[in-house]
Amino acid sequence: MNLKIFLIIIGFINPQEQESFDHYAANMRSLYEMVDAKVVDKYPIAQTIKGDEKPDFIMVVEFPNQEAFVKLFSSEEYQKIVPYREKGFKKLDVFVSKK
Repeated sequence: MNLKIFLIIIGFINPQEQESFDHYAANMRSLYEMVDAKVVDKYPIAQTIKGDEKPDFIMVVEFPNQEAFVKLFSSEEYQKIVPYREKGFKKLDVFVSKK
C-alpha cells in the first residue's frame, strides 16, 4: 500500500525578511508541482487561545507518496532555497503524517 504523506506546517514569518519569505514560498510552489504535491489548504491564524506565540499560518500539503516527499526534500533545487527559508521564518514547525 502506498500511503500519502501530509506535511502540517506552522509558520511564523520574519517581518524583517519578507522578501526572503516570498522567494522561498514562490519556489516551494514550483517544487510542489514538480512532484505532484498539492496544498490542501492554508489557514491564516487570527488568535492564539493557548500558547506563547501566534503563528501567521498553518498549512497542509499532500504528497502522493513517500517517493515524492523524498524527491522534493533531497533535490538540489530545494537545497538552494533553504537559506531563504532560514531568513524568511522566525520560527517554522513542520510535522509529517501518513494516511
